[in-house]
Amino acid sequence: PTVIPNPPYQRTVIVMDVKTTELMQGSSSTTSSNDPTTVAVDYLRDAISFLLQQRDTFSSMGSTELEVVLLVESPGGAVYEYGLAAYQVQRLRDANDAPKYNTDEPMSTGASLPIKVTVCVDKVAASGGYMIASQANPGQLIAAPFATVGSIGVLREQLNFHDALSKFGVKPLLLKSGFAKAPISTYGKVTDENIKVVQKDLDRVHEAFKNLVETSRKGSTVALANIDREVGTGQIFLAQDAYALGMVDQLMTSDEYIGRRIMAGDRVLKLHKYDRSKFGLSFPSPLELLLRQLDRGEPWKKSLAIFKNVCGSALKLAGPLGIMTVLQHQTVARYDEHSPFNPHRNS
Repeated sequence: PTVIPNPPYQRTVIVMDVKTTELMQGSSSTTSSNDPTTVAVDYLRDAISFLLQQRDTFSSMGSTELEVVLLVESPGGAVYEYGLAAYQVQRLRDANDAPKYNTDEPMSTGASLPIKVTVCVDKVAASGGYMIASQANPGQLIAAPFATVGSIGVLREQLNFHDALSKFGVKPLLLKSGFAKAPISTYGKVTDENIKVVQKDLDRVHEAFKNLVETSRKGSTVALANIDREVGTGQIFLAQDAYALGMVDQLMTSDEYIGRRIMAGDRVLKLHKYDRSKFGLSFPSPLELLLRQLDRGEPWKKSLAIFKNVCGSALKLAGPLGIMTVLQHQTVARYDEHSPFNPHRNS
């Protein structure tokens, strides 16, 4: 039979996806509500808030360390979205140094459970995707050898029809106040001064991007190469080449890394966004699993123990995620009691 062991693990490892390459299930086109980047960023910010709220829960279950493994897959996109996503990851990474706030206790410094952020890149983390990946703890940015990383640069692309319309006697009008307001538009006339304004904006964002990466990569396994001449030029790299430049710390797939954590005896969990349309109407929510046991007349404490075992953790229904998120054992962590991969099997 398949069992889920429940010994006092020293480390809890939470695995979660950060993908901007897929539309929501069942969608055929991108809209403002299902844009993959927007969905991923919104989920990331909620998930990180959820994990920070659950630190005491993991600590009470015997863990002395919490590691969050982000499976990043993204070619990049809008600066404002990826900048927000990167700082959400930074918020998690730097939580050990931030004051802890509990509504029942006065403000105090220090964290109840150390948090380590690991990023795994199997396919691509370029531009904004690398901005997110670079926020891993020193030594914890892992990539498959042929993954694509880098592209530390900024671009803007836009069509302008002013001259074409003028040839047909159409006079586009663009009224604005402020010389730097919308310097390049679809129909307005474009001057050299307009182009200089836009280029200045791009250069400013590029510098901020490079500074963020350079600051975050300090203390990593391999020193980061010159940010201006070698890695911050907008070029993309194979991870095996990026390793020598200090852009990644280890070369392996996410499966290899997660497998190592399991073999080390860590509790490995996968964080899922609870979506009934994805799991199917017959798949119960975490709350329903508990209520079913209560309906059968099970004692409350026994029901809670069952609930913990099914979810892999004590799930608090309060917070930004509510029952939208459930912690479950990852498939590879569902040990058979006689499996050689089960470090807790009886010899």
